Amino acid sequence: MSMHHVEGILTVTATPFQKGGGSIDFEAYARLLDFVTGNGVHYVVPCGTTGEYYNLTTDERKQVFKFVAETIGGRAKLFAGTNSSRPAEIIDLSLYARDLGYEGLMLAAPYYSLPTTQELVAHFKAIDDAVQLPILLYNFPARTGVDMSPEFLRGIKDRKRIFGIKESSGSMARMHELMSDFSDQVQLVCGADDQAFEYFAWGVRAWVAGASNFLPAEHVALYEACIRRNDLDAGREIMRRLMPVFMLMEQGGKYLQYNKYGCELAGVPVGETRAPMLPLTSEEKKAFRKLYEAATAATPKARAAAE
Repeated sequence: MSMHHVEGILTVTATPFQKGGGSIDFEAYARLLDFVTGNGVHYVVPCGTTGEYYNLTTDERKQVFKFVAETIGGRAKLFAGTNSSRPAEIIDLSLYARDLGYEGLMLAAPYYSLPTTQELVAHFKAIDDAVQLPILLYNFPARTGVDMSPEFLRGIKDRKRIFGIKESSGSMARMHELMSDFSDQVQLVCGADDQAFEYFAWGVRAWVAGASNFLPAEHVALYEACIRRNDLDAGREIMRRLMPVFMLMEQGGKYLQYNKYGCELAGVPVGETRAPMLPLTSEEKKAFRKLYEAATAATPKARAAAE
């Protein structure tokens, strides 16, 4: 069996920027951390895809890791998003995060290079050897171009620190396969917002969730209903309210922009995305705001730090 386990809501934090996608806004970051932890999320994961890691310099990512580690104050556990197209940068960032006290790493396949299964196995074994921290795999073939297939998982079966997989392929068949054939090797973690209820109904106990930046109370409420209380009827009602937001974000092609606008609506503005992402149009904002207001109408929340 693996050497680690996660449970609850893992918030992959947005990276706040000054106006026009400028320098990192650490004051806004502190308010965001207050907001998500005040609403009960269990883990904070800086520099994931939702944090626009691919558009941050190595130095900026280290600044973020250091700031979050120093600011969080034990209010949530910490995983570090240290993915890169360059293995040397992954190792550098991961060792830096390890020295700051991060509990583990979240890692996707190196993007663009399209490693074969054999090459992907060798890649993760090399990272594991160099860093020696728990690793949560992140399978998102639509972004990386590479699937973390059953063959790949069999290739790393001996690596006990590679303990789980955030499944973001969108395939329910893959979710069933992982639960059936690999439950003794890796912990399955939900990585598709619009499938969270289905994952919880099958007993999955962790959700890596970008939208929990601006809907943290709702994410925690869904988790507690389904997992803590085993009340799937209550969970289904929460998911019905959230689903229109998730569907727009997952299928609308502007996940990061909607996520950041959601933070603004929640009272914790984090600026806009960096180029080449463009801001939402006024019509897109209007449509999203309507869905956001419907999703949040019935859930008690901690006061936003920015209010």
